[in-house]
Amino acid sequence: MFYDVIVVGAGPSGSHLAANLARRGYGVLVIEKKPAAGIDICCTGIVSRKCLKLLEVPQSLVIRPVSEVRVVAPSGKSFQLQRHDSEVFVIDRPTLDRLLADRARSAGASYMFSTYVTEVQAEADSVAVQSESQDDVRVHRAQLVVLACGFGSSLPARLGLGRIDDFIIGAQAEVEVNGGEMEIYLDAGLAPGSFAWLVPTSRGKGLAGLMTRYQPRQRLKGLLHWLEAQGKIVSAECRQGYGAIPLRPLTTTFASRVLVVGEAAGQVKPLTGGGIYYGALCADIAAEVIDMALARGDFAEQALACYQQMWRHQLGKELRFGYLLYRLYQRMSNREIEWAHSLAARCGIADFVRRAEPAYFDYHSRAASGMMKYFTCSLLSGRFARGHQG
Repeated sequence: MFYDVIVVGAGPSGSHLAANLARRGYGVLVIEKKPAAGIDICCTGIVSRKCLKLLEVPQSLVIRPVSEVRVVAPSGKSFQLQRHDSEVFVIDRPTLDRLLADRARSAGASYMFSTYVTEVQAEADSVAVQSESQDDVRVHRAQLVVLACGFGSSLPARLGLGRIDDFIIGAQAEVEVNGGEMEIYLDAGLAPGSFAWLVPTSRGKGLAGLMTRYQPRQRLKGLLHWLEAQGKIVSAECRQGYGAIPLRPLTTTFASRVLVVGEAAGQVKPLTGGGIYYGALCADIAAEVIDMALARGDFAEQALACYQQMWRHQLGKELRFGYLLYRLYQRMSNREIEWAHSLAARCGIADFVRRAEPAYFDYHSRAASGMMKYFTCSLLSGRFARGHQG
């Protein structure tokens, strides 16, 4: 069968794109290596209200709103960030993947699970996608292919689009918790170069994890035993998961008859590792570009180059700035983290977060700019107050 578009990967980006294209009347095939959508996912599932709206996530998938977070320094000192309105939520990520795949199927997209894509070859009149499932080898043809296969696939590099060499490992465990407060741990001993977390979900359950470049299994084990000793979780023996997270985007995300979307393209927030919202935004951009290409019958590199121009215009600054902040934080010692934590508390970060724009959760350059202005005013007003008192 000849398709208009073949999507490789049934994660949120791939299924959201497939549904978008299928609703427009195009023939879409999604090929996924896992047995089903929503399996073996290492993701905390924290998203913004804007992400919920974009993906039309039903209330039934929202586990809990995140209205307060405790940020803990290496010494154990902490401050609490709190908002009266809920702009951030913990969602059921595995069920989200299944829901998006079901929507795409309902719109007319076809799915093949437990199937590996082994080769993609752009030809003059089509693109050939070779797949393997058990002992069955097939070649599928389409006008265009989208790689939404997550980070770590060799397909982009084999198509001459380069590879992402800078990445971090996310390690997470499903735990039984002894409390209901979300906590973030800034500690180079627990999570070198990044941070760790404990996120209660529901009914005494939660997710504990960290991001690190080195020894993720040992680091996660250490975090779990530390949390157990603190009395925050019931046991360090629990189900664990791991996943690589790209820190920078691909240099090129398009080629003749090929686009790359989501984590495969490195469309991920470098500071937090979150990729659901950015991936969905870029999937919608890809759908517009594909719609134009199919209408014109033009699938050359020059015709698809606007995809990269469009998504970089929207997210390029955020990815560059987020990566810069990540690199700066990565170099900080616990002494420097302690100083920054104390400074933030003195400058009124709790008040800043309480008043912050909802968009700051997804756009970190805006958040940093707003924070610097707020802190500068706070410091200046403090100096003036001391001078007046003297």
